[in-house]
Amino acid sequence: MSDASAPAVARLRALREELKYHNFRYHILDDPEISDAEYDRLFRELEALEAEHPELEDPDSPTRRVGGAWTPEEFVAETLPPVTHRVPMLSLENAMDPEELAEWSERVQRGLGIPSTPDEEEPLFAEEQTPLSVEYKMDGVAVEVVYEEGLLVEASTRGDGVTGEEITANVRTIRSLPKRLTAGAETPLPARLELRGEIFMSLAGFEAMNAARTAEEGLFANPRNATAGTLRQLDPRSAATRPLEIVLYGVGSTDGLPPGLAARLGTQEGLFSAIEEWGFPRPAFHRVVRSVEEITAIYREVEERRDTLPFEIDGLVIKVEGAERRETLGVRSRSPRWAIALKFPARQETTTLEGVEWQVGRTGALTPVAHLEPVNVGGVIVSRATLHNPKEIARKDVRIGDRVVVQRAGDVIPEVVKAVESARSGDETPVPTPERCPSCATEVRFPDGEIVPACPNLECPAQVRGRLRHFASRRALDIDGLGTKLIDQLVDRGLVTTPGDLYSLELEPVAALERMAEKSAENLLAAIEVSKTRSVARLLHALGIAHVGETVARLLIERFRGLDALAGAEEEAMTEVDGIGPEIARAVADFFARQETRTELEKLRAAGLRWEEEPTEETEGAGGVLEGRTVVITGTLPSLSRDDAKALVEAHGGKVTGSISKRTDLLIAGEKAGSKLTKAESLGIEVIDESELRRRVEG
Repeated sequence: MSDASAPAVARLRALREELKYHNFRYHILDDPEISDAEYDRLFRELEALEAEHPELEDPDSPTRRVGGAWTPEEFVAETLPPVTHRVPMLSLENAMDPEELAEWSERVQRGLGIPSTPDEEEPLFAEEQTPLSVEYKMDGVAVEVVYEEGLLVEASTRGDGVTGEEITANVRTIRSLPKRLTAGAETPLPARLELRGEIFMSLAGFEAMNAARTAEEGLFANPRNATAGTLRQLDPRSAATRPLEIVLYGVGSTDGLPPGLAARLGTQEGLFSAIEEWGFPRPAFHRVVRSVEEITAIYREVEERRDTLPFEIDGLVIKVEGAERRETLGVRSRSPRWAIALKFPARQETTTLEGVEWQVGRTGALTPVAHLEPVNVGGVIVSRATLHNPKEIARKDVRIGDRVVVQRAGDVIPEVVKAVESARSGDETPVPTPERCPSCATEVRFPDGEIVPACPNLECPAQVRGRLRHFASRRALDIDGLGTKLIDQLVDRGLVTTPGDLYSLELEPVAALERMAEKSAENLLAAIEVSKTRSVARLLHALGIAHVGETVARLLIERFRGLDALAGAEEEAMTEVDGIGPEIARAVADFFARQETRTELEKLRAAGLRWEEEPTEETEGAGGVLEGRTVVITGTLPSLSRDDAKALVEAHGGKVTGSISKRTDLLIAGEKAGSKLTKAESLGIEVIDESELRRRVEG
């Protein structure tokens, strides 16, 4: 018996997975990708390796199984299990026109320390303009594919950016996606490689798929919806029959990535050439430019020929080139500062406004929703659209019976743009604003300064349901299993009127609800109990205060550390928090001033939800030895990663930036410090190494 070397183990593992895949193609899909002779060669190679290394025996190996025994169940997941992304998959900020793109470009230049006029200090980079990458914005589904030792081991959707759904079996059916990567002389395979991209359908493939569907099956509305539905199929045999394609455009986490290759992957051109060598298809369009004017020209050019492309796109993606520049610019809570999507104008169509329904939201606001004669807008059948508020209805003079122009704003949310007055027959009728709430019949009011009518009854069933849905939603307290239908039952039976009532639910009445049983009720009560452990910021967001979303909630809790302190804070103190304006501060203060709020908070406190945030290293470090100092980190430090060094500086009061300027107080330099060190020395900026940093902060 011999000990297996790492290459032998990797090859053996890759062969097993590859042969399982080909067994699946042959025995289940009846659609082999390789010849019998090629399969036999791979099979014999695996047999030889297993004979040489019996210590690696696996009863699940293809050499231990009969080909026909590979049943569909072995390739079909009963659920879509969650996958936590090592590095969050962020969304992109949108620019709706070249003017907004120009504003983004100016923010990028400022963030990189590049002056807007020649009179200011010397720029960080020698180029006149920062190099920018331009790509198509594919209208598909964002995914992450993971390779270990060159073998495809996992694929997942973006989900909420932190947690997605595993779709490995379905992604394996994409013909253009290599299941095993090919190493090149300049592109060695990392131990682990996470790549981000978009799965989509070509228009020809989509049309052929729709043409083959029966009337009972129905037609797919557009390629993107068809792609998303396909990826969530539990049986990969279905996915294998559909024309899925993939394009890759980014890197997530990596293990064992050589430094030279890491630098190469920091530019889009370097990334695309590397993935092409590994065996992936290269994106259809990519250019590197240095000005907004060049991007605008490309935008006009692509917009004109958009309808001739073989796939759907909804804009362009612009990215700053270079890993160091991207690190300097950093990210927001939801999007990187170094990338933006320049969207094409919304698609518009004309249809008939058949009626208006007023919906009551969780805050009591009444929103008019247009009911339309169904119309295809940019590949989506639209039958409902927003009318925003009574003032907008009056401004646009929209009437029931009108022919109206409808668009998908940002290619997503349908809205009524205007009425076609020339098409009026005289039978059209004005849209009435309701005098009473359509849910509880309470008299509607217009709060001071508001243009939106509102129901003042906090016990209004529609409001109660809305608050509960928000409270239990994934981005709030994430109560698994508490969906719309179950909330409706809880409210209708009088079991719950406020979120605090959820924590006093008992097993027997919950189990008696429709489509519930004792086990389901136990699971729900367990999920409600788990929700008590969510962060204080998530609880604040869950309370549903006007204008307080996830980011605002986090900023307020970082400043006040708990709900009691926030509830007692003055509006002026809130506005001192960067990102909190007078309107938000007023909404928060008004919310905590209400008696019903105090009653509800006592329910939640008594139930045991988190109320105060534990002190963090960052807050404890305020007023530390680096308080008020602007610090830049460059080069490779002996034991600290860049993120660890940044956290250490911030924990002791310092502010870390990415560029050297006259305002920089301190440079922490490691090996290969480069141009930043040279510039710091020329400006007389203090330079220290990691050991000196540790000595100062450790006292």
